[in-house]
Amino acid sequence: MKTARRIGMALTLFFLGCETTGTAGPAMHVDTPAMVDPQKTLQISMVDVGQGDGMVLKTPSGVVIAFDGGPDRTGNYADFLKRQNITQIDYVILSHGHSDHYTGLGTAIAMLPKDCAPRVFDPGFARPDIPGYQYIRDTAGCRYSSLTLNQTLMLDPAIELSVMGVSNTPYPQNDGTGINNTSAVIRLRYGAFSMIFQGDAQTEAEKNLYSMFKTQLAANILKVGHHGSCNATGTSLLQAIAPSYALISSGGPNDPNMFGHPHCQTIDKLRSAGVHYYRTDTNGDITITTDGRVFAIVPTKGLPDSAACPRACATPSDF
Repeated sequence: MKTARRIGMALTLFFLGCETTGTAGPAMHVDTPAMVDPQKTLQISMVDVGQGDGMVLKTPSGVVIAFDGGPDRTGNYADFLKRQNITQIDYVILSHGHSDHYTGLGTAIAMLPKDCAPRVFDPGFARPDIPGYQYIRDTAGCRYSSLTLNQTLMLDPAIELSVMGVSNTPYPQNDGTGINNTSAVIRLRYGAFSMIFQGDAQTEAEKNLYSMFKTQLAANILKVGHHGSCNATGTSLLQAIAPSYALISSGGPNDPNMFGHPHCQTIDKLRSAGVHYYRTDTNGDITITTDGRVFAIVPTKGLPDSAACPRACATPSDF
């Protein structure tokens, strides 16, 4: 019995060691951040910004990245930065030009260094017709840079951000849906840990993503596209990513969710695929900590998979 136990422990250490280098299998989920190496911690927080997206990344070397900033109706994004004692933002990434993603980034851009290095990134689709979005571009000034497909951002020596989807032209039409499909889809990789951020990409953009990268999409965690809309998170794409967990950002009782996100069709897909999910409307702020070997997910409140969907949508799309 002792010999068997020693062999089991040795195998566990062997596999954990492989995962640290990213050469064998995905990172392992653990129940508590206490099991994550504090000297190597990457923290990814999905802030409860209401009906919108707002995330903050803090890397092991102390680099802070603001990834979307929510609609800022509640001030939750700015409040989160204060609670985390963040006084400087090093980089800003905007997934696309919709106000429920860019408005709160005004606070983040004001906290950037006053240099001319590339620090503010988005898909490059100009929106001079929208003063709020144009303010982001104008304030960034010489620090602005547009993202390109297959670009790799090394904003921290240990963290790789790969641009797997982006468009500076709305499609299939020049309206809200088309702008959603300009979203920057980015895969983060840190050791054996990986996560895909999907912005508001919907079916048309997902099909392109799948056709170009279907063998490279596997990830531990998926930031679900378009707040859990029934016109995102296609079945084929979900199978290719094969996440163990998904995060959804959507409005709750204090921020009326007129769209009914996340839709029942998306929740059903996640459940059918055996993917556990957290939602900001029921779980509050959701924080991932990882050392590239293991990862933990801690919500402000509640449990995963515990809330019913608000409603189904009438015209779902899938592939």
